[in-house]
Amino acid sequence: MRVLKNILSQLHSFLLWALASVLLWAWIFGLATDTSFDKKVMIFCHVPAVQEVELTTELEKDLPEGIKMVQVHPFDYVMFDTVSITRADILIIPAIDVAEMGDEIVPLEGERGVQVYDPDTGEGILLDYITYGDEAYYLFLGAGSAHLEDGIAAEIAEKLLDM
Repeated sequence: MRVLKNILSQLHSFLLWALASVLLWAWIFGLATDTSFDKKVMIFCHVPAVQEVELTTELEKDLPEGIKMVQVHPFDYVMFDTVSITRADILIIPAIDVAEMGDEIVPLEGERGVQVYDPDTGEGILLDYITYGDEAYYLFLGAGSAHLEDGIAAEIAEKLLDM
């Protein structure tokens, strides 16, 4: 009984140490499995659903020279991390968000970007990987991309459009 009472009185300490351990290992895992912005291409999709792993796997089959990885994420992934979204290489966003994101996006071609989904016809790109909403979606390059100058963001965007 005394041992149980002692354990229960220190339960908060055990829980804090367990939480600290989880956070430390998550940080170490992140360091081990990530790379710098100049060696990866980040694609953010503001859509109801995206099959991140499957699309990433497909895009990583033929990477441009100097690129180690592609990361595909929904916008929800960066809820508290505004740095990642401002450093995004490619963004797929609904028409309603185009004006709001103004300075953060660069059209691949044209003034409104490339339309990647038409809600009237149901036609679009990457339908095996992305579930779109009830409006038009556009593909843009990120204004803060590390790959605007070297053309890698545009190259991966073209690859997305051809899939």
